[in-house]
Amino acid sequence: MSECVVLVRRFIKPERAKEFEAKFLGLPAVTAPGFLGKTLTRLDALGLPPGLNSMHIAGNPDCVTYVIVERWASVDQFRAYVPSASTSDQDEFEALPRQRAILSVV
Repeated sequence: MSECVVLVRRFIKPERAKEFEAKFLGLPAVTAPGFLGKTLTRLDALGLPPGLNSMHIAGNPDCVTYVIVERWASVDQFRAYVPSASTSDQDEFEALPRQRAILSVV
């Protein structure tokens, strides 16, 4: 049972971005066993040199792209949580379907 990181890329309608952020930040804390934390990040033009921003994660210029980073104590604990996770806001905010990647911590 190794720790895992879950990345969720969200493509949010530009006119709904601030509302999405407020709703996300206002969600109750996850209390599931093994949940270690969650961070909301937003892809912005930060004026960095191209070499420092070489991972292409935007995906669509008509969306505001967010990446949610979750940490879990184990893949099994994340797997146990998944059936109770809500995606009720998907159609409300998203211009395109979200994408996920689950990574094992080495």
